[in-house]
Amino acid sequence: MGSVIPFSTLHSPHSANDYLLLIDDEPVVQENNRMILERRGYTIKQAFTLSEAWEIISDEPPRAIILDIQLPDGSGLDFLNKLRKTSNVPVLILTAMGTPRDIIRGLETGGNDYLTKPYGLSVFLKRVGALMDRATNKRE
Repeated sequence: MGSVIPFSTLHSPHSANDYLLLIDDEPVVQENNRMILERRGYTIKQAFTLSEAWEIISDEPPRAIILDIQLPDGSGLDFLNKLRKTSNVPVLILTAMGTPRDIIRGLETGGNDYLTKPYGLSVFLKRVGALMDRATNKRE
Protein backbone atom coordinates (compact mmCIF):
# COMPACT_ATOMS: atom_id res chain seq x y z
CA MET A 1 0.00 0.00 0.00
CA GLY A 2 1.28 3.45 -0.92
CA SER A 3 1.09 6.43 1.34
CA VAL A 4 -2.09 8.46 1.45
CA ILE A 5 -1.73 12.03 0.21
CA PRO A 6 -2.97 14.46 2.85
CA PHE A 7 -6.29 15.94 1.83
CA SER A 8 -4.96 19.47 2.33
CA THR A 9 -2.62 19.04 -0.67
CA LEU A 10 -5.57 18.84 -3.04
CA HIS A 11 -6.28 22.18 -4.66
CA SER A 12 -8.74 22.12 -7.54
CA PRO A 13 -12.33 21.05 -6.89
CA HIS A 14 -12.27 19.61 -10.42
CA SER A 15 -9.05 17.62 -10.17
CA ALA A 16 -8.71 13.94 -10.99
CA ASN A 17 -9.31 13.38 -7.28
CA ASP A 18 -12.81 14.82 -7.44
CA TYR A 19 -14.62 11.57 -6.73
CA LEU A 20 -16.63 9.99 -3.95
CA LEU A 21 -15.41 6.58 -2.78
CA LEU A 22 -18.07 4.05 -1.75
CA ILE A 23 -16.73 1.28 0.50
CA ASP A 24 -19.34 -1.44 1.10
CA ASP A 25 -19.36 -5.19 0.53
CA GLU A 26 -23.07 -5.39 -0.31
CA PRO A 27 -23.45 -5.32 -4.13
CA VAL A 28 -27.06 -4.10 -4.03
CA VAL A 29 -26.22 -1.21 -1.68
CA GLN A 30 -23.18 -0.33 -3.79
CA GLU A 31 -25.10 -0.36 -7.06
CA ASN A 32 -28.09 1.58 -5.73
CA ASN A 33 -25.91 4.25 -4.14
CA ARG A 34 -23.71 4.52 -7.23
CA MET A 35 -26.70 4.99 -9.54
CA ILE A 36 -28.40 7.52 -7.25
CA LEU A 37 -25.24 9.57 -6.82
CA GLU A 38 -24.13 9.43 -10.45
CA ARG A 39 -27.58 10.68 -11.52
CA ARG A 40 -26.92 13.71 -9.34
CA GLY A 41 -23.58 14.40 -11.00
CA TYR A 42 -21.13 12.76 -8.61
CA THR A 43 -18.17 10.76 -9.89
CA ILE A 44 -18.06 7.45 -8.03
CA LYS A 45 -15.39 4.84 -7.39
CA GLN A 46 -16.27 1.63 -5.58
CA ALA A 47 -14.43 -0.71 -3.23
CA PHE A 48 -15.96 -3.91 -1.86
CA THR A 49 -13.09 -4.55 0.57
CA LEU A 50 -10.70 -2.46 2.63
CA SER A 51 -7.80 -3.73 0.52
CA GLU A 52 -9.47 -2.38 -2.61
CA ALA A 53 -10.14 0.90 -0.83
CA TRP A 54 -6.49 1.34 0.18
CA GLU A 55 -5.39 0.61 -3.38
CA ILE A 56 -7.80 3.22 -4.81
CA ILE A 57 -6.87 5.83 -2.21
CA SER A 58 -3.14 5.33 -2.69
CA ASP A 59 -3.55 5.99 -6.43
CA GLU A 60 -5.91 8.98 -6.08
CA PRO A 61 -7.21 10.33 -2.77
CA PRO A 62 -10.98 10.86 -2.87
CA ARG A 63 -12.90 14.06 -2.20
CA ALA A 64 -15.02 12.15 0.36
CA ILE A 65 -15.76 8.58 1.49
CA ILE A 66 -18.93 6.66 2.34
CA LEU A 67 -17.82 3.80 4.58
CA ASP A 68 -19.47 0.65 5.88
CA ILE A 69 -18.16 -0.77 9.16
CA GLN A 70 -18.54 -4.50 8.65
CA LEU A 71 -16.37 -5.56 5.72
CA PRO A 72 -15.02 -8.98 4.76
CA ASP A 73 -11.36 -8.10 5.35
CA GLY A 74 -11.69 -5.97 8.47
CA SER A 75 -13.43 -3.23 10.35
CA GLY A 76 -14.30 0.06 8.70
CA LEU A 77 -13.50 1.71 12.03
CA ASP A 78 -9.93 0.34 11.94
CA PHE A 79 -9.68 1.65 8.38
CA LEU A 80 -10.94 5.05 9.49
CA ASN A 81 -8.56 5.19 12.44
CA LYS A 82 -5.61 4.49 10.14
CA LEU A 83 -6.89 6.95 7.52
CA ARG A 84 -7.13 9.74 10.11
CA LYS A 85 -3.38 9.50 10.75
CA THR A 86 -2.69 10.87 7.26
CA SER A 87 -5.88 12.46 5.94
CA ASN A 88 -8.84 14.57 6.99
CA VAL A 89 -11.01 13.54 4.01
CA PRO A 90 -14.69 13.75 5.05
CA VAL A 91 -16.24 10.36 5.86
CA LEU A 92 -19.89 9.35 6.15
CA ILE A 93 -20.27 6.04 7.97
CA LEU A 94 -23.15 4.10 6.41
CA THR A 95 -23.86 0.89 8.31
CA ALA A 96 -26.47 -1.41 9.82
CA MET A 97 -24.84 -0.92 13.24
CA GLY A 98 -27.10 1.67 14.84
CA THR A 99 -26.94 1.54 18.61
CA PRO A 100 -26.01 4.80 20.35
CA ARG A 101 -22.71 3.17 21.35
CA ASP A 102 -21.97 2.28 17.68
CA ILE A 103 -22.73 5.82 16.54
CA ILE A 104 -20.59 7.43 19.24
CA ARG A 105 -17.71 5.09 18.48
CA GLY A 106 -17.94 5.86 14.76
CA LEU A 107 -17.93 9.60 15.33
CA GLU A 108 -15.14 9.42 17.92
CA THR A 109 -13.03 7.34 15.53
CA GLY A 110 -13.18 10.14 12.98
CA GLY A 111 -16.42 9.85 11.07
CA ASN A 112 -17.90 13.19 10.10
CA ASP A 113 -21.43 11.79 9.96
CA TYR A 114 -23.21 8.51 10.64
CA LEU A 115 -26.25 7.03 8.90
CA THR A 116 -27.81 3.66 9.65
CA LYS A 117 -29.22 1.18 7.14
CA PRO A 118 -31.94 1.12 6.06
CA TYR A 119 -32.08 4.81 5.27
CA GLY A 120 -34.35 7.15 3.37
CA LEU A 121 -33.18 8.47 0.02
CA SER A 122 -33.77 12.14 0.87
CA VAL A 123 -31.81 11.87 4.13
CA PHE A 124 -28.99 10.00 2.37
CA LEU A 125 -28.74 12.67 -0.33
CA LYS A 126 -28.75 15.52 2.21
CA ARG A 127 -26.00 13.84 4.23
CA VAL A 128 -23.89 13.23 1.10
CA GLY A 129 -24.43 16.84 0.04
CA ALA A 130 -23.25 18.07 3.43
CA LEU A 131 -20.25 15.73 3.25
CA MET A 132 -19.28 17.08 -0.16
CA ASP A 133 -19.75 20.67 1.08
CA ARG A 134 -17.31 19.88 3.88
CA ALA A 135 -14.85 18.54 1.33
CA THR A 136 -15.16 21.69 -0.77
CA ASN A 137 -14.74 23.97 2.26
CA LYS A 138 -11.57 22.12 3.30
CA ARG A 139 -10.07 22.78 -0.11
CA GLU A 140 -10.58 26.54 0.03
